[in-house]
Amino acid sequence: MDLQLTIQTSVLGFDYDIEVNSWQQKLQAYRVFGTKPKERLEGGLGLGLNLITQFSSSDEWLAQIPKQYLAVTKIFPEHEYQLLWLAANSEQAAQLLLMRPLLLVLICEQYPIDNDKTLALSHLGQRDILNELGYDNAKVTLKFIDKLTLKFERDVELKFLKKLLDKTLCRYKVFKHHPTINYVTISLDNRYPFLTCTKLGHAIANNKNLKRGPLRACLADTIALGLALGMNEVAKRIGQLSSLNELERLHQQWIDFRNDARQVASRPVDADTPYPQLIPSESNIFAIENYDDLINEGISQKHCIAVYHNRIIAGHYCAFTMEHPQRVTIGVKINKRIGMFELDQISGIRNSIATNETREMVYTWFERVKKTYKQRFNPESELKA
Repeated sequence: MDLQLTIQTSVLGFDYDIEVNSWQQKLQAYRVFGTKPKERLEGGLGLGLNLITQFSSSDEWLAQIPKQYLAVTKIFPEHEYQLLWLAANSEQAAQLLLMRPLLLVLICEQYPIDNDKTLALSHLGQRDILNELGYDNAKVTLKFIDKLTLKFERDVELKFLKKLLDKTLCRYKVFKHHPTINYVTISLDNRYPFLTCTKLGHAIANNKNLKRGPLRACLADTIALGLALGMNEVAKRIGQLSSLNELERLHQQWIDFRNDARQVASRPVDADTPYPQLIPSESNIFAIENYDDLINEGISQKHCIAVYHNRIIAGHYCAFTMEHPQRVTIGVKINKRIGMFELDQISGIRNSIATNETREMVYTWFERVKKTYKQRFNPESELKA
């Protein structure tokens, strides 16, 4: 029995529905109009089958497709139909889908609306495919691809991968000594390339129990502190660390140095200027009023809130303390030009994550502040978070 899947795109405002033939009919797809002959669909659908098949009773249609192909293509919903179309129309493409599916995904990324072009490329050798797509086509490129353990749960994973494979930089080669390469590894390289191939970088990438939020805060704070303190080669200094414990110790060392109120020489010339009270204090949430209070908050909470002094003086940031149910520092970004302010941080001692109860209280306060003061900074526009 020849089965077809009909996707009722006409209910979404299009002047046609989409009809997809069975696996035996090579998954050929057509635009079906009410008043003129149907037209062949030239490329992909841009939607995964898990969403598409909700439009109609499709269990039998889906059951025709070999399960080993579905297991691979479901990871890439945006290109799923096009990948399956290639497998249905070419034995060589079907083998490539099972052997190195990323090559087919890269083809579909570049030609999402041109099935004929994707089919032609899938018949090339694997290194020739890379070359045609503008990626480095050395043997080590394929070895790099085979080391990847990405799950492609995030859109940026494919974006990072394409950036690494670009032939102008061949950035992927820095990973030649890695036995495996996970998402944390390439994400860290994208944001903090000075950590790639370092002991600290390996420690971060291979720690499955590591909480990413506090780590990102610690790295960002350490870099900001180093720059604020005028340290030489901050990135190189951090890259020389061997473990997360060493990073935390350096972070605390720089915090203590920055927050030492006795360092009179580092006291800014505007230290005695009161801070703008753009958002006033409330019960349990108190605005930090001056430089000395900001320094003391950093010392008490062992973090680097003091680096925001210049932004606070300029009216681009507000800092608050909260006592209950948890002692935290609250930071709010201010953009007076467009009438917008944004909750930036809720930091416990040593930048620890606030409890759910604390976060809920801060969110409630922030929403109330937005409604109360939405006209304060810009009468013409409503504040946005």
